[in-house]
Amino acid sequence: MVEAYLYDLIQELLVNPIVSSFKVLKRMVGDEDGYIRVKCSLANANMLEFAEYIEVRKNKIHVETYSFHWQTSDGKLVKRWDNVKHHKNVDAYPHHLHIPDGRVISSEPMNLKKVLTEIEKTIT
Repeated sequence: MVEAYLYDLIQELLVNPIVSSFKVLKRMVGDEDGYIRVKCSLANANMLEFAEYIEVRKNKIHVETYSFHWQTSDGKLVKRWDNVKHHKNVDAYPHHLHIPDGRVISSEPMNLKKVLTEIEKTIT
């Protein structure tokens, strides 16, 4: 189950037209949990780096922690979505979005497909 979930993430990167290349920086697969960290080059020369830690509970995959960091080719933050439990003041705690002006705002829970869709809307 964990292996299949991580495989699906990689397949999404392989078929998505805005991802020009990617490198898996770390990947760990256990019977009941898994972790992946990937760095992607995007079609517009931006970069997306993401990480997910997942656990299997009651025969379902649960994303415990995630971070999707999108930046320009010169290293400037475009957006970073994550669910690290450190911004208790946001309405959607722990899900939040870091924006370039330094603010942290509420965000819906994110996943790779949603993030790539958001990026695609902006760069196409």
